[in-house]
Amino acid sequence: KKGQLPHNTKFAGHERITHDGYVEISIDEVNPHTGFERRYVLKHRWLWEKANGPVPEGHRLKCLDGDKANCDPSNWEALPKALAPRLNGRFGRGYDEAPAELKPTIMAIAKLEHQAREARRGRAKG
Repeated sequence: KKGQLPHNTKFAGHERITHDGYVEISIDEVNPHTGFERRYVLKHRWLWEKANGPVPEGHRLKCLDGDKANCDPSNWEALPKALAPRLNGRFGRGYDEAPAELKPTIMAIAKLEHQAREARRGRAKG
């Protein structure tokens, strides 16, 4: 009837999993594209931004344990976008498929190679 909501209405806090395996959560924020009162955002990014502030420009969040459904902010790290191909690209190290004990080593090597490249290009930080 007029004014009633359908039985399948999804309220704020509803979670769903994308086809890529990321968890999305419905929040009370106006969707800028449709004007609807709620919108879906990536849960890991939303929680990380609540704990650490906005993701720095030119960075992206990378899950450290390889489980995209693990939305704990300590499982995610902000990395430069240029570092992503060194982890899983065509010539990457296979970070996501690697055993858990090798992941810290692969990450350290990729970060070192990225810093060396940035230093050669004259954009070293620190």
